[in-house]
Amino acid sequence: MGEKPSARTERELADLRASLDVDLQELRTRLREDVDPRRVARRQPVAVFGTLGSMVAVGVVTAARGMRQRRLRHTDNELDAIIARLGGRVDKLKGGARKRLRETLRSEIGEVEQGPKAQQALFTAVTTAVTAALTLVARRFASRLVGDEELPEDS
Repeated sequence: MGEKPSARTERELADLRASLDVDLQELRTRLREDVDPRRVARRQPVAVFGTLGSMVAVGVVTAARGMRQRRLRHTDNELDAIIARLGGRVDKLKGGARKRLRETLRSEIGEVEQGPKAQQALFTAVTTAVTAALTLVARRFASRLVGDEELPEDS
């Protein structure tokens, strides 16, 4: 003994569904336009170039730091040669003791080759400042990207 919904309710539901479909389609279109890199570059060229510059700078700093660490890293053969020049006999040490000796020698040589502490502090300060500046640029880009356009007017 269920009653069928009235024709008016069915019509209203159909209108609401059609309205939702139109709104969803418009939302999909705007989303597609907002994530299109060409369109973003056209709307906000300074923000895009700032972001690209930030990413390049981060890559350069990371690569420079990695190259420096690789350059300062000594292989086991180099360490064995240093110990042999100083009159040591690494070959008589067992596995664990040899490994600890090499690690200790690596850290001691690293401290000596690291350079003056003032230079190291300056390098750290510069990389921190660059990181802070890049963070500011990225934040501004994000705020411009999100709030750059007004809502479309109803026509």
